[in-house]
Amino acid sequence: MASQTRGSGCFPSFYSQAKQELLQVLLQNEEESVYYWNPTEQDADCYFAQLEKTFQLDDWIEEVEEKAQSFYNQLDAIWAIDVPQLGAEDIFAILQQKFAFRVPSAWLKTISHKACQLKFGKERADNQMNLADQLVCCVQELLPNWPEGDLYLFSRPLAFAMRGTETAVIDSMIATIRELPFSDLSDVEQARLGLAIARYALAELDHE
Repeated sequence: MASQTRGSGCFPSFYSQAKQELLQVLLQNEEESVYYWNPTEQDADCYFAQLEKTFQLDDWIEEVEEKAQSFYNQLDAIWAIDVPQLGAEDIFAILQQKFAFRVPSAWLKTISHKACQLKFGKERADNQMNLADQLVCCVQELLPNWPEGDLYLFSRPLAFAMRGTETAVIDSMIATIRELPFSDLSDVEQARLGLAIARYALAELDHE
Protein backbone atom coordinates (compact mmCIF):
# COMPACT_ATOMS: atom_id res chain seq x y z
CA MET A 1 0.00 0.00 0.00
CA ALA A 2 2.83 2.34 0.93
CA SER A 3 4.60 1.71 -2.38
CA GLN A 4 1.46 2.67 -4.31
CA THR A 5 1.25 5.95 -2.39
CA ARG A 6 4.83 6.84 -3.08
CA GLY A 7 4.44 5.90 -6.77
CA SER A 8 1.29 7.92 -7.24
CA GLY A 9 2.94 10.89 -5.61
CA CYS A 10 5.55 11.01 -8.33
CA PHE A 11 3.07 11.52 -11.16
CA PRO A 12 1.85 15.03 -10.24
CA SER A 13 5.44 16.22 -10.06
CA PHE A 14 6.33 14.62 -13.41
CA TYR A 15 3.15 15.95 -15.05
CA SER A 16 3.84 19.45 -13.76
CA GLN A 17 7.39 19.36 -15.09
CA ALA A 18 6.21 18.21 -18.51
CA LYS A 19 3.69 21.04 -18.67
CA GLN A 20 6.39 23.56 -17.82
CA GLU A 21 8.73 22.24 -20.50
CA LEU A 22 5.98 22.27 -23.13
CA LEU A 23 4.99 25.80 -22.19
CA GLN A 24 8.60 26.88 -22.43
CA VAL A 25 8.87 25.48 -25.96
CA LEU A 26 5.67 27.18 -27.06
CA LEU A 27 6.62 30.53 -25.57
CA GLN A 28 9.93 30.91 -27.32
CA ASN A 29 11.31 34.40 -27.78
CA GLU A 30 10.70 36.14 -31.06
CA GLU A 31 14.24 35.58 -32.27
CA GLU A 32 13.71 31.83 -32.39
CA SER A 33 11.83 30.10 -35.18
CA VAL A 34 8.20 29.34 -34.40
CA TYR A 35 6.36 26.58 -36.28
CA TYR A 36 2.93 27.60 -37.48
CA TRP A 37 0.73 24.83 -36.23
CA ASN A 38 -2.32 26.59 -37.61
CA PRO A 39 -1.87 26.98 -41.40
CA THR A 40 -4.63 29.60 -41.54
CA GLU A 41 -2.61 32.14 -39.55
CA GLN A 42 -1.71 35.34 -41.35
CA ASP A 43 2.03 34.67 -41.70
CA ALA A 44 1.77 30.92 -42.23
CA ASP A 45 1.93 31.05 -46.05
CA CYS A 46 5.12 33.08 -46.02
CA TYR A 47 6.66 30.79 -43.44
CA PHE A 48 5.97 27.61 -45.39
CA ALA A 49 7.06 29.19 -48.68
CA GLN A 50 10.37 30.19 -47.10
CA LEU A 51 10.74 26.72 -45.60
CA GLU A 52 10.29 25.05 -48.98
CA LYS A 53 13.06 27.19 -50.47
CA THR A 54 15.52 25.64 -48.04
CA PHE A 55 15.08 22.23 -49.65
CA GLN A 56 17.15 21.63 -52.79
CA LEU A 57 14.95 19.05 -54.53
CA ASP A 58 15.33 20.05 -58.17
CA ASP A 59 18.22 17.69 -58.89
CA TRP A 60 16.54 14.88 -56.99
CA ILE A 61 13.25 15.36 -58.86
CA GLU A 62 15.04 15.28 -62.22
CA GLU A 63 16.78 12.06 -61.26
CA VAL A 64 13.51 10.46 -60.14
CA GLU A 65 11.77 11.50 -63.35
CA GLU A 66 14.63 10.10 -65.44
CA LYS A 67 14.62 6.75 -63.63
CA ALA A 68 10.83 6.58 -63.72
CA GLN A 69 10.82 7.14 -67.48
CA SER A 70 13.41 4.40 -67.90
CA PHE A 71 11.26 2.07 -65.82
CA TYR A 72 8.14 2.76 -67.87
CA ASN A 73 10.08 2.28 -71.10
CA GLN A 74 11.13 -1.16 -69.90
CA LEU A 75 7.50 -2.00 -69.09
CA ASP A 76 6.42 -0.89 -72.57
CA ALA A 77 9.11 -3.09 -74.09
CA ILE A 78 7.94 -6.08 -72.09
CA TRP A 79 4.29 -5.61 -73.03
CA ALA A 80 5.22 -5.04 -76.67
CA ILE A 81 6.61 -8.55 -76.97
CA ASP A 82 4.29 -10.56 -79.22
CA VAL A 83 2.90 -13.61 -77.50
CA PRO A 84 2.78 -16.47 -80.00
CA GLN A 85 -0.79 -17.29 -80.95
CA LEU A 86 -2.10 -20.69 -81.87
CA GLY A 87 -2.46 -20.84 -85.62
CA ALA A 88 -4.76 -22.89 -87.82
CA GLU A 89 -2.16 -25.63 -88.17
CA ASP A 90 -1.78 -25.83 -84.39
CA ILE A 91 -5.53 -26.14 -83.87
CA PHE A 92 -5.76 -28.67 -86.69
CA ALA A 93 -3.08 -30.80 -84.99
CA ILE A 94 -5.02 -30.66 -81.71
CA LEU A 95 -8.30 -31.61 -83.40
CA GLN A 96 -6.58 -34.31 -85.43
CA GLN A 97 -5.23 -35.91 -82.30
CA LYS A 98 -8.60 -35.89 -80.55
CA PHE A 99 -11.13 -36.46 -83.35
CA ALA A 100 -9.32 -38.04 -86.33
CA PHE A 101 -10.96 -41.40 -85.65
CA ARG A 102 -14.44 -39.84 -85.93
CA VAL A 103 -14.28 -37.02 -88.50
CA PRO A 104 -12.53 -36.66 -91.89
CA SER A 105 -9.38 -34.53 -91.89
CA ALA A 106 -10.98 -32.16 -94.39
CA TRP A 107 -13.64 -31.28 -91.82
CA LEU A 108 -11.09 -30.73 -89.09
CA LYS A 109 -8.96 -28.53 -91.34
CA THR A 110 -11.94 -26.39 -92.37
CA ILE A 111 -13.10 -25.97 -88.77
CA SER A 112 -9.55 -25.09 -87.66
CA HIS A 113 -9.08 -22.39 -90.29
CA LYS A 114 -12.50 -20.89 -89.73
CA ALA A 115 -12.11 -20.80 -85.95
CA CYS A 116 -8.77 -18.98 -86.29
CA GLN A 117 -10.25 -16.51 -88.76
CA LEU A 118 -13.03 -15.71 -86.30
CA LYS A 119 -10.59 -15.19 -83.41
CA PHE A 120 -7.72 -13.41 -85.12
CA GLY A 121 -8.64 -12.57 -88.70
CA LYS A 122 -10.63 -9.92 -90.54
CA GLU A 123 -13.94 -11.48 -89.51
CA ARG A 124 -13.23 -10.59 -85.89
CA ALA A 125 -12.89 -6.89 -86.70
CA ASP A 126 -15.85 -6.77 -89.07
CA ASN A 127 -18.36 -8.76 -87.05
CA GLN A 128 -19.34 -8.90 -83.40
CA MET A 129 -20.83 -12.40 -83.56
CA ASN A 130 -22.00 -14.23 -80.50
CA LEU A 131 -20.71 -17.72 -79.80
CA ALA A 132 -23.67 -19.48 -81.42
CA ASP A 133 -23.09 -17.52 -84.63
CA GLN A 134 -19.39 -18.41 -84.54
CA LEU A 135 -20.18 -22.10 -84.22
CA VAL A 136 -22.54 -21.96 -87.18
CA CYS A 137 -19.93 -20.07 -89.19
CA CYS A 138 -17.34 -22.79 -88.49
CA VAL A 139 -19.46 -25.59 -90.00
CA GLN A 140 -21.72 -23.83 -92.49
CA GLU A 141 -19.32 -24.40 -95.37
CA LEU A 142 -19.33 -28.14 -94.58
CA LEU A 143 -23.12 -28.31 -94.41
CA PRO A 144 -24.30 -26.12 -97.29
CA ASN A 145 -27.72 -27.76 -97.49
CA TRP A 146 -28.56 -27.01 -93.88
CA PRO A 147 -30.65 -23.90 -93.08
CA GLU A 148 -28.74 -21.53 -90.83
CA GLY A 149 -31.61 -21.51 -88.35
CA ASP A 150 -31.40 -25.27 -87.85
CA LEU A 151 -27.66 -25.13 -87.26
CA TYR A 152 -28.18 -22.31 -84.81
CA LEU A 153 -30.70 -24.43 -82.91
CA PHE A 154 -28.19 -27.26 -82.53
CA SER A 155 -25.46 -24.83 -81.48
CA ARG A 156 -27.38 -23.32 -78.57
CA PRO A 157 -26.56 -25.95 -75.91
CA LEU A 158 -22.89 -25.53 -76.74
CA ALA A 159 -22.97 -21.75 -76.93
CA PHE A 160 -24.89 -21.03 -73.74
CA ALA A 161 -23.17 -23.46 -71.41
CA MET A 162 -21.93 -21.90 -68.18
CA ARG A 163 -18.26 -20.91 -68.12
CA GLY A 164 -16.11 -23.72 -66.81
CA THR A 165 -18.45 -26.45 -68.10
CA GLU A 166 -17.58 -26.22 -71.81
CA THR A 167 -15.66 -29.48 -71.86
CA ALA A 168 -18.45 -31.37 -70.10
CA VAL A 169 -21.06 -30.01 -72.52
CA ILE A 170 -18.93 -30.86 -75.55
CA ASP A 171 -18.26 -34.39 -74.30
CA SER A 172 -21.95 -34.82 -73.47
CA MET A 173 -23.03 -33.91 -76.99
CA ILE A 174 -20.37 -36.12 -78.60
CA ALA A 175 -21.46 -39.02 -76.36
CA THR A 176 -24.95 -38.90 -77.90
CA ILE A 177 -23.54 -39.52 -81.39
CA ARG A 178 -23.03 -43.12 -82.48
CA GLU A 179 -19.43 -44.25 -82.90
CA LEU A 180 -19.78 -45.24 -86.53
CA PRO A 181 -17.76 -44.31 -89.62
CA PHE A 182 -18.53 -40.69 -90.41
CA SER A 183 -20.24 -41.52 -93.69
CA ASP A 184 -22.65 -43.83 -91.84
CA LEU A 185 -23.86 -41.11 -89.48
CA SER A 186 -27.10 -39.30 -90.15
CA ASP A 187 -27.03 -35.68 -91.31
CA VAL A 188 -28.15 -34.57 -87.86
CA GLU A 189 -25.35 -36.53 -86.19
CA GLN A 190 -22.77 -35.10 -88.57
CA ALA A 191 -23.99 -31.57 -87.90
CA ARG A 192 -23.97 -32.03 -84.12
CA LEU A 193 -20.50 -33.59 -84.22
CA GLY A 194 -19.16 -30.78 -86.36
CA LEU A 195 -20.59 -28.13 -84.02
CA ALA A 196 -19.14 -29.88 -80.97
CA ILE A 197 -15.70 -29.96 -82.58
CA ALA A 198 -16.02 -26.29 -83.55
CA ARG A 199 -16.80 -25.48 -79.91
CA TYR A 200 -13.74 -27.40 -78.83
CA ALA A 201 -11.55 -25.48 -81.29
CA LEU A 202 -12.87 -22.09 -80.14
CA ALA A 203 -12.35 -23.11 -76.51
CA GLU A 204 -8.73 -23.99 -77.25
CA LEU A 205 -8.21 -20.55 -78.78
CA ASP A 206 -9.86 -18.86 -75.80
CA HIS A 207 -7.62 -20.71 -73.34
CA GLU A 208 -4.45 -20.04 -75.32
